[in-house]
Amino acid sequence: MKSGVKRYRVKLKFKGPVHFGYKEKTYNLTETFAHSDTLFSGIVNCYSLLYGKAAADNLVEKFFDNPPFKISSAFLYANGEFFVPRPLNMDLTPITGDYKKAKKVKYVPLDFILARDGGGKANKDYRVEHGILARKDMDTPYVISERPRVKINRGDFSTEIYYVSGCYFREGAGLWFFLDIYDDYEEEKVKAAIRLLGDEGIGGEKTYGFGSFEAGIEEYKEKKGNGSGDWLLLSLYYPRMDEKVADIIKAFSLLERAGYSYSPFNQQARKKKVRMLAEGSVFKKDVQGMVVDVSPGEDVGHKILKYGLAYTVPIFNRK
Repeated sequence: MKSGVKRYRVKLKFKGPVHFGYKEKTYNLTETFAHSDTLFSGIVNCYSLLYGKAAADNLVEKFFDNPPFKISSAFLYANGEFFVPRPLNMDLTPITGDYKKAKKVKYVPLDFILARDGGGKANKDYRVEHGILARKDMDTPYVISERPRVKINRGDFSTEIYYVSGCYFREGAGLWFFLDIYDDYEEEKVKAAIRLLGDEGIGGEKTYGFGSFEAGIEEYKEKKGNGSGDWLLLSLYYPRMDEKVADIIKAFSLLERAGYSYSPFNQQARKKKVRMLAEGSVFKKDVQGMVVDVSPGEDVGHKILKYGLAYTVPIFNRK
């Protein structure tokens, strides 16, 4: 972490279900975490509600040269344990005892990838459940449930039943993300926008009460001296033109992002599709990334940006 940067860990305690869709017009599927671009859009929209469109436009422009803040994606937490994506080149076979089972692990404790003695600890006290490397005494932090909805055809008034999936977090569980503040002037405004986002809701189905939360923002003290030179990606990442990613990448996955833009000042607009490197990718060196203009061909009154700044942490490479 750079000198002068303030790092916070933001915990989201949800008041009800959340829906993070990942296939267009497919409502019965939901992710159990929120990508960094989803968080960014929500924060900027709430910033504009609090301080006006001109102030929000000014905030957005800063991201092209000197970003005022950076965020990770939001991942699971439960019982005081904070989880991150398994580094894609991490072999957990010594812990799981089975290669196929090891490959199915999606999340590992944050402390496990930062601490040199994490492997021994996990061997004894941890198990794999629903793709999560977690303590043996920890219950699954969420359940997925479906709700029926009725769609009425405006032409002939015929009805059609469809189902919407919601992720319900149990008591003591929710999502969390890192927030790095680079611009002191924007700090309290960004925090206020995050709190308002809790009232407005994040993800889909907000009109039905999905996605509302209480935000707890706490300073994070970074652990020192445990890295091995590798960097784990905790956000979506769109490389800059001058970043030679092919030379420094060790493991990666790609994700296509599209969808619609929602603004308090304009009607919704379809965003251009972009491919980004996904959470869990691993690099030999730190990377930066950039925000991408994904505005459609028609004028929608403002720029539509896709958040592609890399949020990375140095990790202990367990082999």
